[in-house]
Amino acid sequence: MTPYYEQDGITIYHGDCMDVLPSLDWTSAIVVSDPPYGTGGWRRMETGQGDNPAASLVIEDWDEGATDWLGLVKADAVLAFWPAARTRLLLEAADNAGLTKHRALYMQKLDPKPQVQNRIKWSMEPVWCLAREGFQLYGGTDVMAASTPRLGRDRDATGHPYEKPIEVMIWLIAKTKHDLIIDPFMGSGTTLRAAKDMGRRAIGIELEEKYCEIAAKRLQQQVLDLTA
Repeated sequence: MTPYYEQDGITIYHGDCMDVLPSLDWTSAIVVSDPPYGTGGWRRMETGQGDNPAASLVIEDWDEGATDWLGLVKADAVLAFWPAARTRLLLEAADNAGLTKHRALYMQKLDPKPQVQNRIKWSMEPVWCLAREGFQLYGGTDVMAASTPRLGRDRDATGHPYEKPIEVMIWLIAKTKHDLIIDPFMGSGTTLRAAKDMGRRAIGIELEEKYCEIAAKRLQQQVLDLTA
């Protein structure tokens, strides 16, 4: 498959990860990703209406919450965001894929999105480490606090409905010693941007071309100075 973007050790493929993953070289690779959960999300008619009790539960066509992609992973470990309510589904799939060493890290949301009808806000998001024997995480604690990027407020917000903070992706990657970061569900490219800023190689796969374009533009921006 011809890359959509390829520069400075970073590669983007526009397509289905089920088609792309088998063709990759997994040497010194780890997966860091925010895959579809299959739970959908509450949407308001316009931005800035987080406290509005009127909302609709939207589940996109791509949001299947499938776990079959884990069977194609040949990396030492997977770091994947995944909701607590569906933990059993993920861990069973991981075991079947030979990823039997489990533990969780957590992203603490500093300003969690208001829920409809004053339901409890979800302020902690698990990031599961699914690994083969011998894999080890390094450095710091198992919790990272950050704010989710939002359009009209944050400069790095891309408009992707489930964008993760780049500082969280940097935090996750920094806990590993692997040279190649693979994201099968790249979205707007936050994982790849974080990997580039850290001097790591990365491969991203994305089904929607508009997000491939956004990610490519983000990657062409100047690398951040993480030592300042």
